[in-house]
Amino acid sequence: MTSKTETPNVKTAASSTLVFTALLFVAPLSQAAAETARGRVFEDLNRNGQCDSGEPGVAGAAVSNQEDVVLTDADGHYELPVTNDTIIFVSKPAGYTLPLDGHNLPQFYYIHKPTGSPHVYYGGVKPTGPLPDSIDFPLIRNAASDEFEVIVMADPQPETSQEVGYIRDDVASELVGCEAAFGVTLGDIAGNHLDLYGGYNDVMGRIGIPIYNVIGNHDTNYDAPDDQNSDETFHRFFGPNYYSWNEGRVHFVALDSVEWMGDAKGHGNYRGSITDRQLRWLKNDLDHVPDDRLLVLLMHIPIVISEGHAWVNKDKFFDLLASRKNILALAGHMHYQQHEFFGSDQGWNNPGDFHQLIVGAVCGSWWSGPKDVRGIPVSDNRDGVPNGYAVVRFDGNDYTTRFKAAGFDAGRQMSIYPPGSISDDDAGRHRIIVNVFNGSARTRVEYSLDGGDYREMKNAPQPDPLSLVIIAGVVDSGKPWARPVASPHIWSADLANPIPRGTHVITVRATDERGHVDQESRIFSR
Repeated sequence: MTSKTETPNVKTAASSTLVFTALLFVAPLSQAAAETARGRVFEDLNRNGQCDSGEPGVAGAAVSNQEDVVLTDADGHYELPVTNDTIIFVSKPAGYTLPLDGHNLPQFYYIHKPTGSPHVYYGGVKPTGPLPDSIDFPLIRNAASDEFEVIVMADPQPETSQEVGYIRDDVASELVGCEAAFGVTLGDIAGNHLDLYGGYNDVMGRIGIPIYNVIGNHDTNYDAPDDQNSDETFHRFFGPNYYSWNEGRVHFVALDSVEWMGDAKGHGNYRGSITDRQLRWLKNDLDHVPDDRLLVLLMHIPIVISEGHAWVNKDKFFDLLASRKNILALAGHMHYQQHEFFGSDQGWNNPGDFHQLIVGAVCGSWWSGPKDVRGIPVSDNRDGVPNGYAVVRFDGNDYTTRFKAAGFDAGRQMSIYPPGSISDDDAGRHRIIVNVFNGSARTRVEYSLDGGDYREMKNAPQPDPLSLVIIAGVVDSGKPWARPVASPHIWSADLANPIPRGTHVITVRATDERGHVDQESRIFSR
């Protein structure tokens, strides 16, 4: 499946006609003699995408060529150097919205690639022609609010059009009509089959909210000989591979954390890293963002993974962020849900708060496992968390996170395994196990049996009991790489006294670091 990709409306000063162009990969400015791009960021009063007479410029808006960042003057004008391989974009200021294309993809960039992309199997950018006389970015003023919600989705990762249908029926359909300000997909938008982007955009565009996209390792062109040329198809459909925007008192930064290491024969591998050019851009970008603003970093490969892996240039990245007081990093890639609060153990030795949330995958364990009555695979994540997405609510520069299991009521926040449900041995008959989907090291979990006093449970990382059945027990799912992992958000309690035979009620409450309480109950019999 494919679809035509639309790009922002750009008016040339010479012809006053609309120029539509495709997207491209940015090459270092040193590769070719630089030209100067000029344009205007303006308030599009009549919403026609053109900079018309009388429409005011937007002063102080950040515009970038993915390395340099300049602010517009009092009339909204800017100038930037470009080569024959450059993306120019505006970092949307708070208090404005962006034009959207027919798939509700934000239109905030312009591509200058006169001769088009190098050849890649799934197709890159067609030649865009000479540099326009004026590259203008329309903005639409809205009622600014410091309170808003964002839908955060990681790893939809369809490998077939049937799996695009799973995304449609299991996730997208329940989000229609949601009141979120926008959604973000944290990479692996497709599972290597980049011809599925068109069908994916058709589905996500029907939710009705703007959708920003981050590149993942399965979104790269594996036939590219190097990292520089590995993102051609992503650019054609979704825009720049790193960029930023503002909403309320929050500065959002989409990062490309995937470094493709290919060779001339199209073979290679990837690792977690960001390029030096991206680091230079990020420094220039953050120079215009007050230190007390909440910084939200959006990426595919997490900065630090609990198994001991980390970006190869993590320390350089941490040094760049040393002055920031409040950071939330949202990542995917791992097909499990996990919170990290960085400190010296992770190499973060600065006083600011740095919270990383690895979001459970939309596809769970790669759309594997037995099918439910809808014909959709159960496909829990590798840690027993159902497939789904995160809902992050922002209030000023504060935030809360929630996990939403696809196809379930929002109240489903844990799995409770009563005594005897896991094992018939003496220990199992008197042990409670609870998987708190959004739990962290700062979560307190307690249980009450038959209305008695609440007793604290002990954090006990282990594989989720049901995931051992659904993932490890299913051999015909077609996804042999799906393997359960020890979940860090499992708690257990051994009951002091034998449980009398009969029917009982367990109630579990989980209190997170911000005081939010989730409570669920389970009836069981012995």
